[in-house]
Amino acid sequence: MVSAMKIDALSFNIHKGFGPLNRKFTLHDIKDFFKKTHADIVFLQEVVGENRQHAASVEHWPDDPQYEFLADELWHHHAYAKNAVYEHRHHGNVILSKYPIIETNQINISKNRWEKRGVLFARIEMPNGKHLDTYCVHLNLLNRDRKRQYADLRRIIRHYSAGNSIILAGDFNDWNKKASPGLDELGIYDAHKTLHGHYARTFPSILPLVPLDRCYTNLEVTDAKALYEWSNPLLSDHCPILIEVEI
Repeated sequence: MVSAMKIDALSFNIHKGFGPLNRKFTLHDIKDFFKKTHADIVFLQEVVGENRQHAASVEHWPDDPQYEFLADELWHHHAYAKNAVYEHRHHGNVILSKYPIIETNQINISKNRWEKRGVLFARIEMPNGKHLDTYCVHLNLLNRDRKRQYADLRRIIRHYSAGNSIILAGDFNDWNKKASPGLDELGIYDAHKTLHGHYARTFPSILPLVPLDRCYTNLEVTDAKALYEWSNPLLSDHCPILIEVEI
């Protein structure tokens, strides 16, 4: 008989490693913060894979891509997908895991020329023999584009993960709270709303008022919180979310 286990999952838009308004380079502080969370799986948005201009001009810019710098000895497995690619730089979504990632894919869900968006999929092999399907997203600013991306998410999850254990997390930009009805159809629900009856307010980090960031799952949720008290609000323009689930 396969035994159940609890895992912690963290979602955080790290704003390319800068605080609000890009006033301070915070990547080293973010790494220190990560060590305190003890998260098993981490979903990150706006992670820089390369920026040659910053590498030459920003003090303490790491030699490695940001996701490798953050993973270091904490997470031995990672997946990175470029969303926005420019001449001297690119950034995108990342999934970090303490457990083996056995399959990955990046699905393009861009809806205009200005916002390059993708869904990063990673299937993770858990110590108890279960597989966990994880999705990291950063959706568009405009509601009309997000409506089409919600449909994309339903199609993608049905294709990859019918009947599987799922965590879908990231920056949904869902200020008007329209994402959940379509995802509820798949049997995945926002973890914070499931426990507390409302979405976690995560933006702006200096005074969180808007629930932009989400963690959806079909697993049993045993804890869910925005980490206001753990993280300096100047780490990013968003607050991180930490959930505990049982698989």
